[in-house]
Amino acid sequence: MEQVDAGYTELRSYQREMKHRLYEKWWGGSRSVMVQMPTGTGKTFLMAAVVRENAADGVLVVTHRIELVEQISETLSRFGVRHGVIAGGRKALLAENVRVASIQTLSRCIDSLSFCPSVVVVDEAHHALAKTYRILWEKWPEALFLGLTATPCRLSGEPFTDLFEVLLQAWSMERFIDEGWLADFEYISADPNSKAVRRVGLLSKRGADGDYQLKEMATVMDCPESIRHLYDTYQTFASGKKGIVYAINREHARHIVEYYRKGGVSCCMIDAKTPPEERRSLVEDYRNGRITLMVNVDIFSEGWDVPEVEVIQLARPTLSLAKYLQQVGRGMRVSSKKSHVMILDQVGLYLAFGMPIQRWDWQRMFEGRQAGRSVTCNTYPIYIGEEAMEKQLVNLEMVRIKRKEEKREGMEVFMQGGKYGIALDGKEVCAPQFTRIERLPEPYFALCFYPYDAVFRGKVTVVDAKGRDLRPELYGKVECKGDFFKGYDFAGKQVYWDSKTRRFYERMPELGRLGRFELVKQDAAYMFRFRERGLDFSFRKEDVRVSATEKVFIIGKHLIVNDKKEQFLYEFLGFSKGMILVKLPGQNVYRLILDSGNRFCDFRPPYPGTVTRTPDRMYIRFHHWPGF
Repeated sequence: MEQVDAGYTELRSYQREMKHRLYEKWWGGSRSVMVQMPTGTGKTFLMAAVVRENAADGVLVVTHRIELVEQISETLSRFGVRHGVIAGGRKALLAENVRVASIQTLSRCIDSLSFCPSVVVVDEAHHALAKTYRILWEKWPEALFLGLTATPCRLSGEPFTDLFEVLLQAWSMERFIDEGWLADFEYISADPNSKAVRRVGLLSKRGADGDYQLKEMATVMDCPESIRHLYDTYQTFASGKKGIVYAINREHARHIVEYYRKGGVSCCMIDAKTPPEERRSLVEDYRNGRITLMVNVDIFSEGWDVPEVEVIQLARPTLSLAKYLQQVGRGMRVSSKKSHVMILDQVGLYLAFGMPIQRWDWQRMFEGRQAGRSVTCNTYPIYIGEEAMEKQLVNLEMVRIKRKEEKREGMEVFMQGGKYGIALDGKEVCAPQFTRIERLPEPYFALCFYPYDAVFRGKVTVVDAKGRDLRPELYGKVECKGDFFKGYDFAGKQVYWDSKTRRFYERMPELGRLGRFELVKQDAAYMFRFRERGLDFSFRKEDVRVSATEKVFIIGKHLIVNDKKEQFLYEFLGFSKGMILVKLPGQNVYRLILDSGNRFCDFRPPYPGTVTRTPDRMYIRFHHWPGF
């Protein structure tokens, strides 16, 4: 009888929810279901629970690699599930209702199998190609099928609908991190202009799987300078941390191990050719701290469960989204021995795929309407913070993409495709089209400089602290002087642009106040310094009369109340009965107001009383404004 680890077998809430959704689909008539859950969230536990519940009726678990067969076997044992194994020449006991098989071995003996499972589970189902796996559906047409994967996508863009009817998706990776089920991460990437990224850009050949050709990758990337850079980056940002390095091939991995060991780092190399017993011994040494780094060739991209991983070092370029997410996901399992995982992206995969928490349209990829491949380099933004000038980052040609627990909040500058843009709370508000950005004090954010070309001709714009492009139409050298910006107009004439009113002045105007209202003065002309319909007019100081209470200003045909609690702008009609007659702007309504600015009464025209242009000084007094 298998020994059951009770604590190990208890499903988490989201795993129970996914299991319930799976059964709903099966009972609803969808015989073949694919389940997507991010790497590190326990797909294998979900699988083991489903296997245990259906063991009496027979279950077959199929995977594509022998090392995954062994891991699944260990998990089933912890769940107390009796099972046999068909892989690498080992055949399950005929009495066992649950069997674990590699697809390679199974394809050779499937015709001789009398075993008839009620459920067939396909692990790492993104590898399930129809021409290879179709035999399972043909052999057991009445069985229920479950495909498990973190990445339901293919580099070729081929759909999964030829094998699976439905895709069930779990939460986003970001939510798993926020709720504490996955570890947070810090991400440091190769600079878009670095030698490493330029090397990747030289890769032009493709392998049979559509990814970069291994031989060309090794020729370009496996060089002393590149390996020294890997070592220096690890020692600078993650020295002493336990981790995994993803290499191109065995030779590349061997060179990395040799260089790291010379630098005092305890490390080993593992690949598919490493004997199983030696592999288990090395992993045990790693768990116990005798080995710090494991340099591997694709062996730990899938199915490897070591939560203690503190650093992932990506030294192998790829065009495959699945490979990228599987690799970085190895470090995102939660462990009490780490606060987060450090991702050292030495080949600029961020530029092609974005961060691991990017939201992917898995349904489109499942249906074959979108390929799971990288896009053109420099597509994803590099956010520029103060740490961008850290000497260590600059010297290593690296940029910090994300800190632990960092969220994209507030106003930020980012670089994309060699140009700068601005984002607010992680959303683009100004497209990356600027050659330079200079930060400004609040209430502004930045001066943004367009390129000197036939289209923009060196235009400069101003973005405020709310992410709004104020579009001043300035050119050349621009200086911020409070709320004014000194620059040049399109014709090359020097101007001063007022950001509050969007007006241009030939010279810097004088500033002053009329009561609570700010004014600007150019020569003898005054204007209100705020944008309000009906107030966009100029006047001279002789045009202004001020009430004795200093609550009312009459400027030509306008009357303005110096009180925030009252309607402040009216059309001035005259004086009557010790009060002031005005008309509400845009309305056919008259109002009598006191010299305090307070309303007395409203009525429809015509006005029955006598109206004069001068006040009765017995009741109301005005004086001329001296200006400034």
